[in-house]
Amino acid sequence: MIRFLLTLARHLDLVGEHALGYAELIRAELLGSMRSWLFRAVAFLVAALFVLIGLLSTAVVLTMWSNGADVASWRAWIVPVVCLLVVLGGAAVGFWLKPPPMSEVLTQQLQRDIDLLRQSRAAPQEREGAGNE
Repeated sequence: MIRFLLTLARHLDLVGEHALGYAELIRAELLGSMRSWLFRAVAFLVAALFVLIGLLSTAVVLTMWSNGADVASWRAWIVPVVCLLVVLGGAAVGFWLKPPPMSEVLTQQLQRDIDLLRQSRAAPQEREGAGNE
């Protein structure tokens, strides 16, 4: 492990470039993910807002009905029904929009780096095993 750290210390410029590459990959990944989460949040907020509007308009229609007003007409129930449809649509869109999976480029880069770390750990162990024989 110390040999690995000494090798890293000798090539700080390469480590910096590698870190900047990762930063760019992660930034692109976060932008895509944040956009998806933002759209989901907006869809759920719209659905929640229309739940409140629908409940309020239903309460108004029921209050009018309890006072003897004629609410048998479709016009009295159009706002609560439209609100219900918007709520169902907003919830469907919110559940339909899933965050995208991790990009293939980032996954491949992580896999390459993990493979390199495994190789760098295996090389000193092989040398030690050959030295003991």
